[in-house]
Amino acid sequence: MAINTEATSNAIWWIKNPKESRGRRKNKKGPSGLRKQSLGSAFCLDMADLLRNISMQGYNKLLSPDITLGQRMIWLLLHTATTVSLIVVLSLTWEQFVAQSFVTNLKDPLYPVENVPFPAVSICSNNRISREAAFRYAIELQERSPISRPVEYYLERLMFLREFYVHGGAVVDTDDFGSFQTFLDVFGTWDNETFYDTRRVMKMLTPKCENYVLKCTLANVDIPCFSKAAFQESLTQYGPCCTFNMENRLKQRNFKNRLASAELGLTVVLNSSHSDHFAPILKTDGYIVLIHSADNYASVTSSNALEMFPGQREETSLQIHARVVNTDDSLRSFSPFGRHCFFDHEAQTISNEQQRLLKSTYSFPNCVTRCKIRSVIALCRCLPFQMPLELVENLDGVVFCTLRHVPCINQYQFKWCNVLTERHIIPGLEREIEEALYCPQCLPSCNDVLYGVSLSALPIDNYLATLKLDGNNQSEFDSDISVLRVYFGDQYAQYYIRLLNNAWFEVFSTIGNIMSIFVGFSMVAIFEILYFLSKHIYIGCHRIVEKNHDDRKAKALEEKQLYICP
Repeated sequence: MAINTEATSNAIWWIKNPKESRGRRKNKKGPSGLRKQSLGSAFCLDMADLLRNISMQGYNKLLSPDITLGQRMIWLLLHTATTVSLIVVLSLTWEQFVAQSFVTNLKDPLYPVENVPFPAVSICSNNRISREAAFRYAIELQERSPISRPVEYYLERLMFLREFYVHGGAVVDTDDFGSFQTFLDVFGTWDNETFYDTRRVMKMLTPKCENYVLKCTLANVDIPCFSKAAFQESLTQYGPCCTFNMENRLKQRNFKNRLASAELGLTVVLNSSHSDHFAPILKTDGYIVLIHSADNYASVTSSNALEMFPGQREETSLQIHARVVNTDDSLRSFSPFGRHCFFDHEAQTISNEQQRLLKSTYSFPNCVTRCKIRSVIALCRCLPFQMPLELVENLDGVVFCTLRHVPCINQYQFKWCNVLTERHIIPGLEREIEEALYCPQCLPSCNDVLYGVSLSALPIDNYLATLKLDGNNQSEFDSDISVLRVYFGDQYAQYYIRLLNNAWFEVFSTIGNIMSIFVGFSMVAIFEILYFLSKHIYIGCHRIVEKNHDDRKAKALEEKQLYICP
């Protein structure tokens, strides 16, 4: 029994020898049907077959003999409007996918706080110059000076050094600063120094941590206050301060030492006496506490440190609330500026020597500090003594800022206090955007810990009442002290993870749903269109090869022709 293959299916790959069927139709018109079809006519006939038999709905109406020309035009307008709408919706959907390619989700709201690194705690006295140290330095300058002047003259001039900490943009007497700095360059420089070492002098004048920190308790156990596991002197934006956990030794702890309560956290007793005050920088009776990561330079303007101002003669509690933000490894295939963060191995240091000095991974605050140092050196030709040398790119010819540089530092203080990593035009803030420090090379760390702090205070009498009395009915401390407690406010931290918002199969399914709604698109239609395109690409290439072959044969035949001349 014969089978009519043309009736088996309407799909274009089921049409048996479409050229033969078209040839039979042409043979009815005459012998011209025996000639070889042109590529254009074959394409038009196959396109008509595609529209008649494609699995997508409605396209066969364009060539249906049962409807009028007006109805065909209506179908054509409908398909045109549908195609335009499909392109618009797909473009908007794609823009949304690109804009929201990454998302930060809360992975674990009960992340154990003992797995969160305990931050570094820098305590800075309000008095940045010790009266006793200033008096000794004034006597030293008096002895070195060839002109006999009273000690009070040098003490008054040493008050100028307070300007290294106070940058209020106030008008200063640059003549007095310049003349006193000229004196210091000659008589305040040691024999082994090529320039006036501001850092050495300011460290010498800063109140000693041993006189300021009196007692330390960690996890309800008394510990030595000054060791690598406790307090050490380190540089901050306020100069030398007393920093706890500077070497990040409390990065990993056990359950018993999770430091999650006031009694089991860090407790520090501080000296609140004003007898040694010489150059206070705050207008309030308090001290400065900076909470920051142990691996970063403590600076508020580098978006790192949290700055608190507890009052003197109070029992202050600082509750730390941590958020851990990590990035999924699947995002490593994206560029750092595409995902807006750096993994540790991606951060490019300036040199191997710098990497050796830093001994730490990349961090956003240190990158901003390095950018700020570069700007200060370029604009004022000096390095503030508070800045760490490890973050300086090139130390050749760099000197510490002196009193001569104070006007320049005050002039650009707004710039260094406002840092931008991206620039967006905001109406009304054009000038501020131009004056701010621009550091586009600095990106956040992909894996980071963010800290928040809340402060509460009680009168010091509550702490004094808990002290034991000796045989003379005297306690260990008098009332001229302050107590600082630092601890985690919760037993758990929030753990966030940054990952891809939409995987490839989600994008594929969304686009497929949109196309099926508008034009009834499916995988079958994709195969039909690919078959149609592949077929005509093959036919076109085959025609070109045949033509080249015929041309070569004709050329060879022409060369072999025999010409008979009379």
